Amino acid sequence: MGHKLQLFQRFAEHVVVFSPWYSLIELLTVVDRPISLRINKPFSHRLLTLKERYIMKWLRSTFADEIASYKHKKPASTAKETHNSPIWICWLQGKQNAPAFVKRMITKIRANANGHPVIFISLKNYKDYCNIPDNIIRKYEQGLMPQQQFADILRSGLLAQQGGLWIDASILVTAPIPEQVFQLPIYNVKGIKPNAIRDAVSCDATRWQAYFIASQPHSVTYSFIFDCFIAYWERYNTLIDYFLFSYLAKAAREDIPGAQAEYEQVPDNNPNCELLSDYLMQPIPATDMQFQDIFNSHNFIYKLTWKGAYPLLTKDGEPTVAAKILS
Repeated sequence: MGHKLQLFQRFAEHVVVFSPWYSLIELLTVVDRPISLRINKPFSHRLLTLKERYIMKWLRSTFADEIASYKHKKPASTAKETHNSPIWICWLQGKQNAPAFVKRMITKIRANANGHPVIFISLKNYKDYCNIPDNIIRKYEQGLMPQQQFADILRSGLLAQQGGLWIDASILVTAPIPEQVFQLPIYNVKGIKPNAIRDAVSCDATRWQAYFIASQPHSVTYSFIFDCFIAYWERYNTLIDYFLFSYLAKAAREDIPGAQAEYEQVPDNNPNCELLSDYLMQPIPATDMQFQDIFNSHNFIYKLTWKGAYPLLTKDGEPTVAAKILS
């Protein structure tokens, strides 16, 4: 099925399952994105605001029982010494099938694991670490659930059930991961500056992102999110939004006292983690030192993309900043 046909089918489903109004907003958002990139203008924050308003209202109604249960019964997790907490890295098709870029990022993660075990997750072994109901797995295997959504369920389940740190395979880790990441009840990037491509894409993008998240086992935040994911896919066969994880995290920190308390303990961190990717896409020579303003000691992770075009040579054939950092 072609991409355009898939989009049409999704919008048609969402007219029936959610509402014509939401489907229209979703369509306009998808149309706005490539146009904005092409003419180099910011994405429409107005569209994102309208979509966020609808989804949060829908979410609070849909998951009213889960919110009520966690609001009244679940206290916040506490900080602990967790020297053996795992680091989870996932490529569902298996490490051997990952792009060369991803393999380089995994090598850097292992080098900066700071003594923590690194566990690689794939379709062959995820059941050894995370318990997901069979009916949810069947929906993924039948193609009703996008692969990205299955990965989101998996990461929230691993953190809720096992604890530890999830790192997307496209994250560049440049220094030993601080022990605070593993000790706090939860941890996530916070107070970050959005890059041009990701701006106005997900809700509260500067306050929380799913690509670097940690948790104590059975934290309020990720137990709630995992339960909501399971409840969602027991009820629906279509994904309301690619960033459902972000909206569930927003509901957790806004509506559930235990999750609020966990989130408030997370300090601002890695403010430039999304700026490096934009910079590396420019063919800037490695001798240029301006990148040090981004690539500095205040950050130990950077969000890159395995789909990104990071030129390794300038027009004059000289090594670029990307070649210097990624080699």
